Amino acid sequence: MKTAWIIADKDGIRKNLGTRGFSFVLNEMVQNAIDENITRVEIDLPRPVNGRTTLRVTDDSPDGWHDLSHSYTMFAESYKRSNPEKRGRFNIGEKFVLALCTEATISTMNGRVSFNSDDTRTESSRVKRERGTEFLGTMRLKIEEWEEMVEGAKRLIPPSGVTIVVNGVAVSNRKPLFSWKANLPSVIPDEEGRLRPTKRDTTITLYAIEQGETPTLYEMGIPVVEFEGTHHVSVAQKVPLNFDRDNVTPAYRTTVLVEVLNHTADRLTEQDVTEAWVTAAASDGRASKEAITAVLDKRYGEDRYSCDPNDSEANKIAITKGATIVHGASMPAGMWKNARDAGAIGPPPPSPKAHFGAGGEGPIDYDKWTDGMKAYEKFAVHFGEIVLGKRVNVSFYKDDCGQGWQACYGTSGLSVAVKNIGGNPYFDGGVEAHLEQWVDLLIHEYSHDAVSDHLSNKFHEECCRLGAKYIGYLSKK
Repeated sequence: MKTAWIIADKDGIRKNLGTRGFSFVLNEMVQNAIDENITRVEIDLPRPVNGRTTLRVTDDSPDGWHDLSHSYTMFAESYKRSNPEKRGRFNIGEKFVLALCTEATISTMNGRVSFNSDDTRTESSRVKRERGTEFLGTMRLKIEEWEEMVEGAKRLIPPSGVTIVVNGVAVSNRKPLFSWKANLPSVIPDEEGRLRPTKRDTTITLYAIEQGETPTLYEMGIPVVEFEGTHHVSVAQKVPLNFDRDNVTPAYRTTVLVEVLNHTADRLTEQDVTEAWVTAAASDGRASKEAITAVLDKRYGEDRYSCDPNDSEANKIAITKGATIVHGASMPAGMWKNARDAGAIGPPPPSPKAHFGAGGEGPIDYDKWTDGMKAYEKFAVHFGEIVLGKRVNVSFYKDDCGQGWQACYGTSGLSVAVKNIGGNPYFDGGVEAHLEQWVDLLIHEYSHDAVSDHLSNKFHEECCRLGAKYIGYLSKK
């Protein structure tokens, strides 16, 4: 007695399909139809009565079903398998649908196959349709399962020129927002027919997310899996899927997310760029410099610096000028590398204490001081003796090597960058012409004798104390 090698248990298939949800049923039927040369596919699925309903799917394909034996032969070699722009690959989807039916028929242009309630199958080459294919199946279905299927059908994205009608209502022909070409992983059969990974150029299209929807990754308009982001993403070729056709690998997910970030970073909002998917994509080495810069602009503002652990005063000075200091824990290592490689972030300008005298030409010799500089030095020493109770050494520098600082007070005394502070006009005319300016700067700098931190309350209190002390001195004269 000869028997088949493998027998598929229909009830076993049905029970295992319970974990997938029921949206896949219409997805499988629709994708079979739109892989053909059709302009219309109609789905009728009445509300279940006493737990039963009948699913009817028809299309207007001019060729009908190519080989009816494929309707009941699992993993048969399909012509769709070798075409990366056709959705079919395993030749198994309709078998899953049949497993949910108590009886069914598939009628097409070259015959009919009936799946009977006693688990037998009959075929006829005499019963034919003039055009297209009709699937008719009786299903045991709960109301909530029926609702899931009907609602799920609304998420389909019909190809251009194709109308999908569900229970008399056409599925919305969503308007694409924009598309671009990308080189993405896919699968094609090798010489022995085994599916192998490959990479090929394809099109990615983004669609708006309508109210109540979740961002979804699509394979040529068929929803695959919930996806991160601010749009629906449809890939115009076979997506590397798991056997259940309901998920992709983490590597593929990241590849698509990087593509989306690179082409939408300038469209994202300040809230969008804080999402985890943006961080993950921005941490990938394939993220573009333009995308990284756009993300950082919206997260931290255009005036931003990385924290300099060796010059805390520089960080604080930058904050007082309105900049944002980005600390190490704010971004993953990959995102930091991409940001630095893109020139999108760097440390703040060195604080005066860290910079004066480092490089440059050194202090200006005394014999090159102008009369105004000498008058300033005399007043700065006098002011220091009054408010600090000690003599301050004053040095002048031509500039601060381009960092923008006017003056710096430290252990070596007061250093002044002549060019940055305004040049000779700042000094000419002596104290009578510049008293307010000179006192303003000196109070700030001499307050660092006691407090280094610009942002602390103690620093502001010290500024007030020195100003009050000088006013007290003047009032006694």
